[in-house]
Amino acid sequence: MRPAVVSVVIDLPTDHRFHRATVEALHHASEARGIPIEVRIVPTDTIRDPGAVATAASAVVIGPGSPYRDPEAANAVVREARERSVPLVGT
Repeated sequence: MRPAVVSVVIDLPTDHRFHRATVEALHHASEARGIPIEVRIVPTDTIRDPGAVATAASAVVIGPGSPYRDPEAANAVVREARERSVPLVGT
């Protein structure tokens, strides 16, 4: 089974407790449901094509840590995911 790709839009450092908790929760859910996942971390200041971020994923998580370095990019990913019917969770 190919893993589901989950893009996590987040600007917190990888050692921040909220960042770690977000990724750990995704892996916990993956293990509990028996669905393999690949977590892709997407900092907002690296987003050039919000549509590509949304469509390259099986689901998008807008992680904690507002204000984002590029709030317009985060909002654009939310819009693209909603318009393309990509599952989206915001924290």
